[in-house]
Amino acid sequence: MHEAPTPAVTPERDARSRAARTLLHGLAVTVLVGAATAVTELATGGGVLTLATVGTAAGTGALMAVAAYVQRRVEGRRG
Repeated sequence: MHEAPTPAVTPERDARSRAARTLLHGLAVTVLVGAATAVTELATGGGVLTLATVGTAAGTGALMAVAAYVQRRVEGRRG
């Protein structure tokens, strides 16, 4: 059976893959933090969930993805 050759993994492709995975991880954590905060807000009746809280969590996830991309690109140049 003939199998198609797999394309070579370039440093840029590896960096993009790593950044995408990290972005998805950050998104998952943001959703979990938002859900936990919403449940806490409902249980305590307080104003715990704010746009600043959600924005901070989302921004952190995005910055994690950028950092992962840069790290992989730098590692690719060295290795």
